[in-house]
Amino acid sequence: MKIIFIFSFIISFSLSQEIFVQTEEKNLYRSAVEYSFDEILDNGAYTFALENLSGIIKITGHAGSGSHLVIDNRVRAVSNKNAIAILKNSQINVYHDDDNKNVSIKKISERYDHKIITTIDLHIPINTNIKGFVKNGDVQINKLRGSVNLKTESVDTELNNLSGNIVFNTKGGNIYIKKTNGTIRLNVISGNIDIMQCEGNIFTSIENGIAKLEKIKGEIKSATTLGDTEISYFDGKQCSFDINVGNLIAKNCNSDFKVNIDIGDITINDVKGNATLFTGKGQINMNNIIGNTRCNSNFGNISGNNLFGSIIANSELGDLIINKGYNSFLKDHNIDLSANRGSVSLRLPSDLPFFIKTHCDNLNSKDAISSEIPLDEEVYPTKVIAEGKIKQGTIDCKIYSNYGPISINTN
Repeated sequence: MKIIFIFSFIISFSLSQEIFVQTEEKNLYRSAVEYSFDEILDNGAYTFALENLSGIIKITGHAGSGSHLVIDNRVRAVSNKNAIAILKNSQINVYHDDDNKNVSIKKISERYDHKIITTIDLHIPINTNIKGFVKNGDVQINKLRGSVNLKTESVDTELNNLSGNIVFNTKGGNIYIKKTNGTIRLNVISGNIDIMQCEGNIFTSIENGIAKLEKIKGEIKSATTLGDTEISYFDGKQCSFDINVGNLIAKNCNSDFKVNIDIGDITINDVKGNATLFTGKGQINMNNIIGNTRCNSNFGNISGNNLFGSIIANSELGDLIINKGYNSFLKDHNIDLSANRGSVSLRLPSDLPFFIKTHCDNLNSKDAISSEIPLDEEVYPTKVIAEGKIKQGTIDCKIYSNYGPISINTN
């Protein structure tokens, strides 16, 4: 290991070190040191541990062996002597354990963090692992193939061009990830997640924050306590979202969707895949879904335009407005619509052989069910029932409403 002094020796390495500072301006002093580790190989065996660090941390991977570290401190102090005293109580120790293939970068105290701005610039072999804890500041990690396991507080993080197992637990900070492959696990409290151009299995957990996912390949499983989720241009087998309070917006995706929301709206457009959607209180809006749809809202309307597969939709308190489309590649076109406290409006392809069965409770006039397709209607004191066929009537179409009319039209 080589140590090169820039302005002072601020690192304790098992020995007591004298500290020097340079005056940059009134009440602002600077102290920095540089390390080189020629022994660190580019074979994935080494791990760098960041322990209790704060400040601006930049980690960059490079091809080949060897590591280079610069720790640069700027400290607010009333005098040169005061600056040295502050730095002595806030030293960052660097330990190289060759036997265990570990390099530890550890801050001994947080007492004077409010007076010190630390910048850490670390260049390491591309096949290296990162772990540890960072508090207050920014973290940037670029061009690594290895595991990253970090816990942060009040830290904004940028991850770019990584490959491996990525685990981040953060409180009070945003995470931005781009061009990263592998398994990504993010747990965020009071912060946003932005993931773009990534491939792999992605797991997110957010408490009070917004999630944006764009141009993802693989699988997504997301849970949000409070906040909206936006996903676009996703290509994968399946994605699932559980949201307590918040909206989901999805567009231009090639995947099956499973969405469960307690309070919030669901909007999905241009999706190739099956959709299973539920919201306890909110609207469900769908457009151009090439696949089967299953949707339920306890309190809110459900609308769907150009739904090309089978449709099962239920609203406990709200209206259903459905426009059925036809795609010859899909074989299941059955329809089952139910509005327990609302109206139903359905538009059907005129050339598909539907067997239509309608049931309208708590209405007793001929206006309760209106249809461009001829139906045999029976009016009872508290309900209206009607049936009819298009062509051979081999596709089931069931419609139920309570306290709301039913209308059927053709494209």
